[in-house]
Amino acid sequence: MGLLVQAADKILPVVIVLYLARAIDPESFGVYSFLVAYLALFQVAVEYSLDAVLVRVLSQQSEPSPATLHAGLGLKLLMSLAAAAVATLCVGPLSGGRVPLDLAACASLGLLTGLGGAYRSWFRSNLEIPPVLALASARALLLAVGVVVVVQAGAGLRAVFLVMAAANLVVFAGVALAVSRELKPRFVFDREQWGLLLRGAVPLFFNGFAIMLGLKAGQVLLLSMRGPVETGLLGAASRVAEAFSLLPEALMITVYPLMASLHIKSDGGGAGQPADTRLEETVEKSTRYLLLAIAVPVTVCMVAGDLIMGLLFGAGYAEAGPALSLLAVMALLSATGTVVTYLLVSVHAEKTLYRNTMVFALLNVVLSYFFITRAGYMGAAVAMIASSAMSQVSLALLPPTRAYTRLCLAAALRPTLAVACGVAAGLLAGYGSLAAVAWSVVACLLALLALRVLTAEDIAFIRSSLGWGQKS
Repeated sequence: MGLLVQAADKILPVVIVLYLARAIDPESFGVYSFLVAYLALFQVAVEYSLDAVLVRVLSQQSEPSPATLHAGLGLKLLMSLAAAAVATLCVGPLSGGRVPLDLAACASLGLLTGLGGAYRSWFRSNLEIPPVLALASARALLLAVGVVVVVQAGAGLRAVFLVMAAANLVVFAGVALAVSRELKPRFVFDREQWGLLLRGAVPLFFNGFAIMLGLKAGQVLLLSMRGPVETGLLGAASRVAEAFSLLPEALMITVYPLMASLHIKSDGGGAGQPADTRLEETVEKSTRYLLLAIAVPVTVCMVAGDLIMGLLFGAGYAEAGPALSLLAVMALLSATGTVVTYLLVSVHAEKTLYRNTMVFALLNVVLSYFFITRAGYMGAAVAMIASSAMSQVSLALLPPTRAYTRLCLAAALRPTLAVACGVAAGLLAGYGSLAAVAWSVVACLLALLALRVLTAEDIAFIRSSLGWGQKS
């Protein structure tokens, strides 16, 4: 069910991007890509951090309190207003004057209308996942239909963003009406509740902002430094690479509570050590299975990026193939990074994690500026990979986090080597050719088996988990 929720949230927006890339001119698509990346920095505060804290606070109550939800709605509304105002006012300098103020205002309405996330938090705290899936699916469907309608009507980007805001608002109004008998929609301004929510949300905001800055800095800087066309090329390639994050995030919905429940201790001798081998097994299997699941598609992206970009976005975006090939490396780093992040939070090493993430996010901004001036959007991709890799190496060296991080990175070694074998075979056959795709897939699969990334025990475990082969 967690995978379906992530699919509704992640996959359909990628499909919308594929459609827009073909339906609007490259300059407009570049501006759209910039605004999506830029506003993601503000969504961290309005959606991700506050919604996550709402889930935690509501879950810890013996009976989830409507008063907490009402206070969350009030705080969310206030934060949304502030975020939308700041985003609109700052867009001019950060875009180099390429984004009009009224267009930024239309795009920022998405922040203001995303109040349905509070209800998602309520349902998640009650372990009611089907309503969460229904909310995500309804929003995605309305968004897709609305975007197609306005684009076919010849409307511009302003109409596209207004449709996005309208989809948010309709979903919020619909769910509020559906549960109004038992849970009336109210925006409550409660200082005590707000203080409780903010104390949890602020640390999450800084960590989430740092992560998002590491992912989006290149796209934000590109518009003012190299123009909308290159911004669109990087944005298109990034969307394909980001689709690989679906599986890690979905898996962690289930695995994170298990990690948190296992017994962890910190010895006086230094870094915390796993006190239960079950934690090591959980981390090892989670990392290995994640990389196993994405190994073949990542390998194909690395050896045939231009083929994939041309197929998905049209011939005009085939030149972004090398960027996709580079960003496919980010899929591997994203998988290990997701496991490391949840693991360190579960063992209460979040302070070191947050500081490390912020340092390397700022480094990514510096590297992005440096490489963009020399290599454009390809430089932005290189900066993203370099800063992400250095961040994980740093966590593997810092005393409070090194034991846990090394568990994950060690588990990633064999799958990564299998991907490298596939990439080598594909490149020998010629980058961007169908032969490269075929040879890379065969070589990667053989390497996965030879390196025992997938064992008979794993196959038996997966079959039993899915109920395959069982008699009814």
